[in-house]
Formats: sequence, C-alpha cells, structure tokens
Amino acid sequence: MKNYNRSNIQLAKNLRKNMTPWERKLWYEYLSQYPLRFQRQKAIGDYIVDFYCAKAQLVIELDGGGHCDDKQILADQQRTKALEAMDLRIIRICNLDIDKNFMGVCEFIDMQTQQSLPQSASLTAPSSEGALHAPKRIFALGFFDGVHLGHQALLKQCLSLAQAHSAQAAVITFDRHPLSLFSAQSPALVNTNADRQQLLRQQGMEYVHTIPVTEKVMSTPWQDFLTNLQELGAVGFVCGNDFRFGHRGEGNAEKLQAYCAQRNLPCIVVPEQTVDGIRISSSHIRSLLEQGKVEDANRFLGHPHIFTGTVVPGRQLGRTIGIPTANLHLPQEILVPKFGVYACMACFDGEKHPAVTNIGTRPTVNGHHITIEPWILDFSGDLYGKEITLEFHHFLRPEQKFASLEQLQQEILKNAQETKNLLVSCKKVGK
Repeated sequence: MKNYNRSNIQLAKNLRKNMTPWERKLWYEYLSQYPLRFQRQKAIGDYIVDFYCAKAQLVIELDGGGHCDDKQILADQQRTKALEAMDLRIIRICNLDIDKNFMGVCEFIDMQTQQSLPQSASLTAPSSEGALHAPKRIFALGFFDGVHLGHQALLKQCLSLAQAHSAQAAVITFDRHPLSLFSAQSPALVNTNADRQQLLRQQGMEYVHTIPVTEKVMSTPWQDFLTNLQELGAVGFVCGNDFRFGHRGEGNAEKLQAYCAQRNLPCIVVPEQTVDGIRISSSHIRSLLEQGKVEDANRFLGHPHIFTGTVVPGRQLGRTIGIPTANLHLPQEILVPKFGVYACMACFDGEKHPAVTNIGTRPTVNGHHITIEPWILDFSGDLYGKEITLEFHHFLRPEQKFASLEQLQQEILKNAQETKNLLVSCKKVGK
C-alpha cells in the first residue's frame, strides 16, 4: 500500500463537504467499530484504507496512488501480517482513482462485505441513489464514563424503547473526554474506551458508536448532530436531563424533545438518579476512587470498577521474593485510584482469579513511575502480551515503604490471605 497523494487534498476536502449519507456512514462506522485503527485522515481516499468489517471478518486494502518509501512499505507489511494473523479475509484494490470514484469503491466494499457475511448477519446496502437505509436504532446519548447506575437507568429505557419499536438498542460515546479538546485539565477517565464499550454491551447495547472528539465534530450544530445519527438509523432517542450536545453545548434535553416532537420520533428524558440521596455522577465516582473508597464507588457504579491492561515487562523484582506480579500498561488519560493495595479479581482466558494488586510507585524498591501490578494467586504461567481485566473489590491498605524486602514479602502474603477471604464468593467463569 502506498502513501496517499497529498496533491489531491483540496479535491478530497471538496468531496468530504459533499459526502452522501452512505459515504458518511462508511466513515463513521470505520471510526467507531474497528479494533484496528489504521486510519490516515489526510484525504478522502484514506478514509477506507484497511476497511474492516468484524461480522464479515473481512479487510479491504485500497491503493490510492501517490508515492511510497521504505519506511511506509515496512509499516504496511507489518500491518498486513497483523491482519493475516487474525484469520481475516483480505481483498486488495489497486490502481483506483479513489477521488473520482469514491461511490463506486463504497458500493464494491458493500458487495464484498455482503458476500462475506454469515447467513445470520446482515449489513444494509445503499440504494441505487446512494441513500442510506441503516437498521432502525434507538440511540442512548451520553459519554457514559464508568457506565454507572445513572447510565444504566438510561440504557434500560433505551432497551425498552428499542423493543417497542423493533429496533436495535444503540448508544453513542466519545473516544476521549470532550473537555480534553478545550482544556489540558480535563477529567481523568474512569474507564478506557475499550472497557467502556465492553460495559455498554454487557448492558444490552447492540450497537456502540464512538464519536471522535475533534474541533470539527465539536463545532457541529446540535441539529446536524441529530441528523447525522438519523443517517445511522436513529428512530428515537434517550438521554439524561442534563445532557448537552452540539456546538458550545447548545443542544439539551428540551431541544431534543422538541426536535423529536416535530418529526414524530419517540424521546425519553431520564431524570437524575441517586443513591442514598447522593446524585450519581462520574465525577463523584472519580472522587471516591481517588480516595481509595472502591467499595463506595462500586455502589454507585452498580458493578466492580474495572481496568483492562496489557501485561508488559517490568523489573521482575517480585520474582526474587516469590511474588511474581504482572505489570499492566497504564494509559495516561485513565484515572489512577489511591495508591495502595487492593483485593481484585483478575479476568483472562475466560477465568477469574483472586489477585493482590498494588497501585503506586513501589517506594520499598525506590520506584518512581506509577504502576498497576497484580499478583495473581493460584496461577502460574506466562502472561506477557496478554490482556487482563482487573475487578476492584476492596481497598486493603495504603502503599507504604518497608524497611526490607522481607517485611514487604510478609505484608503481601498477609494481603493475599485477606484477598482470598474477601473474594471467596467470586467463582471462576466458564470459557
């Protein structure tokens, strides 16, 4: 695959401005659904490079022309190997003038995708005029950081409304906090984007649409924001009473209700939810986690606080005292709970294991960087490169500096027994 010809960027901008609903749908689907995010956003031809349909297990690579270099060729070869390792069907389309034949490329992709789908699945093709006929969807609107009990009340209404209208239960979210576009002090996130999507699907959402937080997207007039969702099949909406959307947050629940009334669309506005008289909010849950009050945070969440990370190499000091820990990569934007030791369940390979998890800088061994390190009890094996989801259940003690590794070892062994006692009711789940 070659680099896109940058001389055509202005033409691409003009094409973007006049994109049909089908073309927009293809781009939004690309951004929101694919676990592999190899997009280059310089020009329209790059919008559908490495088009990936999960249901069809299909990848389509496009050669948009232009120049290439050795570094790009190597990157493309590595990407192709990663795709092939996923047992995907790969179709390569070469020597196409994508700028002038974008609609034809879209139709070809749709045809190939339809042919690759299992009989039980379906994707809606564009009409001969290029209009979009997406599945009917009821959209729950929000950011849903934490997917807490307040969010769950909204999602239940979305499910009920979807069933009543024979539609999919759908939800929008964002790839990062909207405030991050305007301030370097935007809130740390309770969950990663992947964890948030997992939690939303556990609540019955059939379609999760992730919107990229960009200046262009955030400056979209609120009416256009809703029109874009209608092009994705929206036939009704559910939101919280404090939801704001569109340029400068000018859209709100009242305007959404008026918009839907004019178009005869169902709309439900969910009132504020509380626990023990306290308003349920992501900001309150963040505060509880920062204080180490994970049990209280879980009461507001309605589920254990979770974090999924990939096991990366560490200093391996735990092995020297018989306590091999897994070092999980911590994304910069994710909230770090209070430094200390937690009783967790570690979930991987379809099973759950009790785990003593330390969050902090490891002062006993003169550490400097913040790490999340679970010691997975009653397990031995190679975990490098594996994704592990931690469920946080109890805060055991603050992080502290011990006089020796022997004292640290004894304290961790004590914490391990506490963890087993506290989590005795948590059983392994089947694969």
